[in-house]
Amino acid sequence: MSERVNRQVVLTRRPDGLLTDADVEIVEAPVADLAEGEILLEMVWLQMDAAVRSWLDEGAGYLPAVRIGETVRSGGMGRVVESRHPDISVGQWSSGGLPGWQRYAIADGDSPLVMTFPADLDALFQLAVISSPAATAYFGLTDLGEVREGDAVLISAAAGSVGSVAVQTAVNLGADVVGIAGSDEKCRWVEELGADTCLNRRTDDLAVRLKELRPGGFDIYFDTVGGPILDLALRRLAIGARVVIVGAISMYNESGRPPGPSNYLNLINKQAKMLGFQGLAYVDRYPEAWDRMGQWKNEGRLVYRTDVSHGLETCVGQLNSLFTGTNIGKALVQVGDDPGPGPY
Repeated sequence: MSERVNRQVVLTRRPDGLLTDADVEIVEAPVADLAEGEILLEMVWLQMDAAVRSWLDEGAGYLPAVRIGETVRSGGMGRVVESRHPDISVGQWSSGGLPGWQRYAIADGDSPLVMTFPADLDALFQLAVISSPAATAYFGLTDLGEVREGDAVLISAAAGSVGSVAVQTAVNLGADVVGIAGSDEKCRWVEELGADTCLNRRTDDLAVRLKELRPGGFDIYFDTVGGPILDLALRRLAIGARVVIVGAISMYNESGRPPGPSNYLNLINKQAKMLGFQGLAYVDRYPEAWDRMGQWKNEGRLVYRTDVSHGLETCVGQLNSLFTGTNIGKALVQVGDDPGPGPY
C-alpha cells in the first residue's frame, strides 16, 4: 500500500431535501497501489454540479445512484502524481473521470471519461467552462435549439455555470437573450455577459415581464431549473419554438414524483418541440465545443466566474449553494494546494 493517506466524503444515508453533514462522513484510508494502466491523482479542485445531488437518490438515472458507503461522486481536476499508464505522465492535469469528493483518486487511464491535459493547463477555465458547461450550452443551443441569428432566447439560471456559458454562446451566435436569475447582483452580471435583459425571479413578475419583453414569444427556451419557471416559459413560446431541457435544479431536493408542466399543450398550439439533453451523448464531439469556447475566450467574447470554498468539510455547503441561490458562476471546492508539475 502507498504511504499516502486518502480523505473521502462518503454517503452514510439518503438525503431528504438538501444534503446535510449528517448524511455524509469523512473517512481516512491508505491509498491503494496502482494496477497496470491506472493513474493516481492528487485532487486540487472538485466541481459542484446540481447533478451531484440527483446521484444521491435511490434509483438509477443516466448514471447509477451513489451507494451507501461510497464516495460522493463529482467531477474534478487533479495532478497525476503516479502513473502506470504508458501514455500519461506524472505532472499532467487530469479529470479522473468522476473522481468524487476525495483528496486522492485512482483512475483507469484508458477510460473515455478520463481526460488528461498539459501541465500548464488553465485549470479554472477548464473547470468553469470546458468540462461540462461548454458541451451542454453549445450543443444544447446549436443541435437541439437550432439557434439562428436574431432568435429570441430565454435562459433560466442564467448566472450559473451552464447558464452563463449558454448566455454568451447565444449572444456570440447572434441571438437576442433574456436571462432569469435569483438576485439583482446576478442579473447585473448576466447583462454584462451580453443579455438584453435579466429578470430577478424573486422580485419580478415573470409572467408579466416575459410577455412585455417578447409579445411574440421566445424561439428557444434553454432550461436548467424546471418547475414553475418551465411552466411560465411554455406559455411564452413563439411559433416553431424549441424548448431544451438540460436540468431541473428546482426539483432535485423534492421527494416524490416531480409534477408535470401544466402548459405543455402550448407545444401543440405553437407547433413547438421540447427535447431533453445529456451532454455525455456528445462526448465524441466535445472538441468542437471546446475549440469554439477557446476561440471566443481569446477574442474576449467569453468570460467566467468561480465561487471557491476550501476543504472537504465545505463540500456539503458548497453543493447546497447551488440550490439556495448564493453562488454566482462555477461553484468549486479546492481540496488542496496545486502541487505543480513535479517532480514529486
